[in-house]
Amino acid sequence: MEPFGDPLMNLWKRSGKKVLQSTPIFDLVSIDVTSPRTQKTKPYYVLETKSWVNVIAITPDQKIVLVRQYRHGLHEYCLELPGGVVDEEGLDAHLISAKRELAEETGYTAKEWKLLGKASGNPAVFNNWSYTYLALGAEKTQDVDWDEGEDIEIFLEPLDGIQDLIRNGTIHHSMMVAALGMYFFYGKK
Repeated sequence: MEPFGDPLMNLWKRSGKKVLQSTPIFDLVSIDVTSPRTQKTKPYYVLETKSWVNVIAITPDQKIVLVRQYRHGLHEYCLELPGGVVDEEGLDAHLISAKRELAEETGYTAKEWKLLGKASGNPAVFNNWSYTYLALGAEKTQDVDWDEGEDIEIFLEPLDGIQDLIRNGTIHHSMMVAALGMYFFYGKK
């Protein structure tokens, strides 16, 4: 299923990268890109940002830890998994960030951690990945440590009700739906 041959051999050539706007969250960049088929070059725009992590934290009594927080883009509160930006560096940066985000946002820590997979938020414009971790045996062990831009409500929902929350649109953030899909496809084993 590779109509363009080897996808690594036919990557579009990039040149002339320019940072158009830099923010604390992402950089908007313009890149001149040449099609391997037409040899035509035109500018494309990409949001360069750090990787993200999401945590599916499950308590010993089979409840999942969820957070509700205000989201500026939609101008509403969203029910989500704990998670955030990968700020750490090095080999275990994603796992370290996942553990940090769970503890900071919810006060929960977990005994067992497993990487379920990664997904791209929107590869047409974002350059990063979102990593999903499963955290088993999650228990409240510490106080939350929210930053000045976070006001979070913490919820424990029965695991068997999560699919209904997705179906009825209560959980609608695409990266959360993707993360929970990973769990229901192969994380429960």
